[in-house]
Amino acid sequence: MLIGIIVMLSMIGCSAHSATTKESPLSTGNLSADNPVSTTDKDLFMSFHDSTGQQVSLPHKPARIVILNTEVLELFYQLGGKTVGRATAPGTSVPEQAQSSTDVGPINQVSIEKITSLEPDLVIGHPIFHTSLKEALTTTNTPLALIKMDSYEDILQTAKLLGHMLEKQQETELALQDTKQRIQAITNKLPNQSPKFALITIMSRGVSLQKSDSIALDIANQLKLTNVAAGMQAGAMPSAVPYSIEKLIEADPDYLFVIAYGTEEYGKAKLKEDLGNNPAWASLRAVKENKLFILPADFVNSPGLKIDQTLMRLAILIYPEIYGN
Repeated sequence: MLIGIIVMLSMIGCSAHSATTKESPLSTGNLSADNPVSTTDKDLFMSFHDSTGQQVSLPHKPARIVILNTEVLELFYQLGGKTVGRATAPGTSVPEQAQSSTDVGPINQVSIEKITSLEPDLVIGHPIFHTSLKEALTTTNTPLALIKMDSYEDILQTAKLLGHMLEKQQETELALQDTKQRIQAITNKLPNQSPKFALITIMSRGVSLQKSDSIALDIANQLKLTNVAAGMQAGAMPSAVPYSIEKLIEADPDYLFVIAYGTEEYGKAKLKEDLGNNPAWASLRAVKENKLFILPADFVNSPGLKIDQTLMRLAILIYPEIYGN
């Protein structure tokens, strides 16, 4: 009987240990700030789900990483990573430490030949541009992780993932806590207001109002601003509304922000050519009150751990009396 009780208690202990493992933040396999990776398989270095829900398994710590998503590239180097290859994007600077890594082409037209020639053990891409690479990389048994970073929450999730990948979990956590404190120092000063704004995006294929899925919109949300396009009907892209001066006049935003996918000079030229030449443009209250701002590249591409600096830039434009000029 005594032996039976001992065996029973032993089984309960094992069961409790197993349950604890299943509930561990590292055992869910979901790419989130609380549950970044799964490490329950002893034969794998790590396993996680990327932004598309695809499971990515790494048998060993990746040493030859190619990063095609330029937003992830900045964060990766901020956390102490190093790549063998990377893509480029118009108007986006390459981190100084990444200058020596191989350029595999622009983000929307990378060279699969250059990528495979680097013999990577992990490729990190963008869900919009690099899903089509999956088949080619599968033939070489190269894992492909598609990661988006459209918000501060995405930055948190991706940083934790990269921290595990680099085996720098503690350093990453400290860096994220520091970033969070700097953001709170800014948002704690916000007045009890919700000014209206519209975010105009200028691209080679046309002009639109940004409705969702944008780091700039997330930063504006952090500052409690109200996006007038949020309730408008989207166009071909779910995240954007076709540009209409009539809609803008009706919405009457307090502020107009312009983002150009390219150089700032290109954005200013297109703004004047496509919008400024319309007489109705000058009737917008935000234009008349000089509350029209062309936002720099860090509102297009994720600034990573420096997101507080981007947040402060916008805070100064909206509330100069609080944050300074």
